[in-house]
Amino acid sequence: MSSSAPLDVVDYVVAILILLVPVFVGIWYAIMDANRSTREEYLLGGRQMSLLPVTLSLFITFQSGISQLGLPVEAYFYGGIYILAGFGLGLSYVVGSFTIVPLMYPLHITSVYKYLKLRYKSELVRVASTMIGMVTTICFMALALLSPALALGASANVPLWVSIALFGAVGTLYTAIGGFKSVVWTDVFQTIVICIGMSIIIIKGCVETGGVGNIFSLAQVGGRLDLNRFTADLTFRHSIWGVTVAHCFIWLVHGFSQSTLQRISSIKTLHGAKVAYLSLTLFVVVYGIVFCFFGLLIFAYFSMKECDPYEAGLISNRNQLAPFFVLHAMSDMPGMRGLYVAILCCGSISTLSSGLNALAANTVEDLLRWPLRKLREGTVIFITKLIVTAYGGLIIGLAYLTTRLEGSVIQMATTVFGAFGSPILGIFLMGASFPWANKYGALVGAAVSLSFNLWIGFGRKVYGTPPKTLPSIGTARCSEWAFFTNSTEPILETNLNNSEAFVFYNATMNDTILVNLTRESDPDIFVLYRISYEWYSLLGTLVCVSVGLGISLFTKRFDRQNKNKDGARTRRSSEAQFMFPFLRKFWNMETSSCNNSNDVMYETGPRKSNKQRVKLLRHAKT
Repeated sequence: MSSSAPLDVVDYVVAILILLVPVFVGIWYAIMDANRSTREEYLLGGRQMSLLPVTLSLFITFQSGISQLGLPVEAYFYGGIYILAGFGLGLSYVVGSFTIVPLMYPLHITSVYKYLKLRYKSELVRVASTMIGMVTTICFMALALLSPALALGASANVPLWVSIALFGAVGTLYTAIGGFKSVVWTDVFQTIVICIGMSIIIIKGCVETGGVGNIFSLAQVGGRLDLNRFTADLTFRHSIWGVTVAHCFIWLVHGFSQSTLQRISSIKTLHGAKVAYLSLTLFVVVYGIVFCFFGLLIFAYFSMKECDPYEAGLISNRNQLAPFFVLHAMSDMPGMRGLYVAILCCGSISTLSSGLNALAANTVEDLLRWPLRKLREGTVIFITKLIVTAYGGLIIGLAYLTTRLEGSVIQMATTVFGAFGSPILGIFLMGASFPWANKYGALVGAAVSLSFNLWIGFGRKVYGTPPKTLPSIGTARCSEWAFFTNSTEPILETNLNNSEAFVFYNATMNDTILVNLTRESDPDIFVLYRISYEWYSLLGTLVCVSVGLGISLFTKRFDRQNKNKDGARTRRSSEAQFMFPFLRKFWNMETSSCNNSNDVMYETGPRKSNKQRVKLLRHAKT
């Protein structure tokens, strides 16, 4: 049983007009940059982007339609503690602004994985990391594209194939023709749409529910405001430490993502890049508060109606909760439902476009750099556009394919996606923190970490017990909703009572969509299978770093790259730039000699033109 309130003409007009804006932006930049298009211009905006648009693009890139659907679900069914996750995410940006940005920005690289080549002096480490990152991105883009399409298809009678094809085509089109600049400026527009739309929805919702005070009163009565979870138990689904400290490590993965590197590298100065990254702290905190409050608002609304739409069968999937609320509670506002559809569209295609641009950069810079090295820039740009289009088609196809799978299969696949984050994070952190870390340690550490994550993830999936939700509102007055209800087949069966609700990770890989709060801690189940998903990233990173450092120490005698002709160990000053700045003095690694012609050099001032730049990334021969 599902509920549908079909969109009217005004709603379709609003949604279509908002979707057309990114296309026009892409066409505009395709025309404006036609005579000065280079690889750097297409993938990095010429490294001359302004602070504000890049900041907004950094923010919205990792906030997909998945979180816009999932955060309200989390607050509604499992309580508002996830509202504190924004502070954990904000902490990751504070840490990254003083570590990741000053490390990566001066290297003047286009692909984030080139850092691994320079640091570990290993093409294998670079290629392996690139492939892991790209496969993860492709799979997640398909899920990000599918998530709002499923919700809209079941809640608003929008055919699934229309939603997937439309979202995917729009994102692919403006990314391919306009490049990085169109992605950034479209992200700005989409951020504005989301802010305006959610403001209207929340104001209207507060009016419908009797104000903010009444919302919190009803949420308190319903047990949704219990934040007293200061427990060190790692098997507890959401604890204070889990949603803050653990989420900080989860989100640090984004700091070493291709999308992040492209954006911080596109800003004119290092200072500007730091400011942009640090500013994201406020954005993610506010974002988390807004969408979790939205979930509490929905809870208050249906509490007053005395009808839980999921328990009553008015929706067949928990992720349809927010669309169901908007499509019915806002039905008296012309165009409002279309605006909400546009909000979900913006969340999906912003993530899709950023992922497509990142995939193109990785393909051109990491996988095809040798075949393309002798071609003209114009030819390379044309090939890059074809690559974007190909990835877009692949992701649309995977989104269709995913709809044919049962929910449990998708959940197991999502476990795999989440497991890839911590090995990549571990490789970067180990290389930037410990001078003796080598390629052998990086490869073995990542392999062990990945295996560990998959082991406990699948073990939890197979042997874990179902989660418990907070007390339901009940269905006492649900008969009043009968005139909204039509009997239909669910688009995607998701048995949430008999299978573990899982987590969809964003490009990123970290937005919550199917969420749970606690689980039955059956003492007969192996302890590692009972660990909350929140700790996977931290545990996997610790495994990668600890194993990697041990292997590096064991294999240092075979690591010829760090020996001089006499066999003595040496710390080249040129290698200092591959370490976190605050650790260079600690490890007695000077950077003053990095200004010779054989070393990678820093660029401290504004970048005005290619001719004014010092030639970078010419590594010293050993």
